[in-house]
Amino acid sequence: MNPTSAPTARVVPASVRSESHAPGRAVAVCDLWLGSNGYAGMKALRRAGWSVHVVAEWEYVPIRWEGTAMKAIGRVVRRAAVREFNDALLDWAERIQADLLLVFKGMFVARDTIRELRRRGVRAYCFYPDVSFRAHGPYLPLALPEYDWVFTAKSFGLGDLREQLGVTRASLLLHAFDPDLHGPRTLGTADLARYQCDVSFIGTWSPKKERLLAFLVEQRPQLRVRIWGEQWFKATAPSLRDAIVGHGLEGEEYVRAICASTINLGILSEQRTGASSGDRITSRTFHIPACRAFLLHERTEEVTAILPEDTAIACFADAAELVSRVDAYLNDADRRRTMTREAYAIVTVAHSWDHRIDAILARHRQLSESQRP
Repeated sequence: MNPTSAPTARVVPASVRSESHAPGRAVAVCDLWLGSNGYAGMKALRRAGWSVHVVAEWEYVPIRWEGTAMKAIGRVVRRAAVREFNDALLDWAERIQADLLLVFKGMFVARDTIRELRRRGVRAYCFYPDVSFRAHGPYLPLALPEYDWVFTAKSFGLGDLREQLGVTRASLLLHAFDPDLHGPRTLGTADLARYQCDVSFIGTWSPKKERLLAFLVEQRPQLRVRIWGEQWFKATAPSLRDAIVGHGLEGEEYVRAICASTINLGILSEQRTGASSGDRITSRTFHIPACRAFLLHERTEEVTAILPEDTAIACFADAAELVSRVDAYLNDADRRRTMTREAYAIVTVAHSWDHRIDAILARHRQLSESQRP
């Protein structure tokens, strides 16, 4: 795309439009479904006093069309749709005289758009939540070096950004929970009938996740295990046939399923193309404790540094330990209650999206002040 082909925008430095310490105006690129990182972060930015206009990629780019014919049409119009989306970003930034662009992932944000916005005095930030910077299309690797700052939710992402893309203006910013959504629930009869189980996993299918869950079910066939998430139609293990529900969960239903599960599993994703590591921490690491629900998490140093093992959460390293940990904690309700209280206290005091937005705004103030005349 060529954003400079549009009428020349008035360049007004952000320091002139608003005081660096005062809430200003922002354009956000984020999903609009309840429970997403972007929606939670956008709401936290508004709670911080900012005026926020959302330009959602999915309102322009038809990547979620499902039917064969619709997918084919979507591929044909993709380039024009991406161009229209980026033109809308430029238009809205000019219309509201934005001080800040905050992008959550930004699969379709173009390099030239970031360059043009920065030329106009808009500071541009990206929160990137995923494992690989190269697994989500051609625009991201080109755009990421153009941001004023990139926040990655993965510690190994800092090295990947530097070594693969030459990005050094970056720092670690972990996932978080949405205080509007993630919290304890009192469940009714209908909720329990729909969601109650001994062990649950909520997340997208992968071969590793299938192997671990199949081993658990095969070793403990008497357990009621439920699996929600995308792409579980790919699973081939016969033992999982009754456990797989067949769809994902979002928003309030996601929270109710967490609260109805005696043990919630945190199984991490494998290494993906373009990443130097598999996942070490996820959004569920924070969502589940925020719901005051019990978490049995794959053991990593990053997780246990935040949520101490056997004090706040339980951990496992392999399939055999997963089974033994399920056995131990399923039959110890008192210990589960004690640990969930501890995990809830840890997460709620420092790991909400309000805390993360505070960190982003602190970086924004630092950059604004360092470049003032």
